[in-house]
Amino acid sequence: MAIEYLEHYTYKDYEKWEGDWELINGYPYAMSPFALPSHQRISGKIFRELDESLDNCSECFALIESEVKFSEDTVVRPDVLVKCGEIDDITLTPEIIFEVVSENSIRRDEIVKFDLYKKEGVMYYGLVYPNEKRVKIYKLINGEYIKISDLRDGIFKTDDLTCDIKVDFSKVWL
Repeated sequence: MAIEYLEHYTYKDYEKWEGDWELINGYPYAMSPFALPSHQRISGKIFRELDESLDNCSECFALIESEVKFSEDTVVRPDVLVKCGEIDDITLTPEIIFEVVSENSIRRDEIVKFDLYKKEGVMYYGLVYPNEKRVKIYKLINGEYIKISDLRDGIFKTDDLTCDIKVDFSKVWL
């Protein structure tokens, strides 16, 4: 009987890797070497909406593809996020994460990261589907993600975080 052994990697290993990777529960996930222009455009527009809504907030920041280190064996680079607190502290859990879903990332975004972000206490998780011009937004309530929005052109707002956030998705798809 053959037993399959899987390597378990840590942040120290991850720091040495060339290319674009994420490390989730000790397992490496290769990221696309470059995002398609449509992916970058959508990420940029979501970032712009978030960043503008945080203009009067000195405690929270919108970031693009910023490392988030949840543990010694888990580090990810979400497409867009909002973090409150020290901007350079990669161990702070983001308040909001948006992942732009592609054919190559659908399983990781909808299952692996969905479970990870829920476990790590990310308050809002948005799955963005550019081809459908649609976003599904989940809110962490009592340890579970509950879908609170399924938008095409609507506005996503929060008023329960350190700073109020607003994203007008009719501007994102233009």
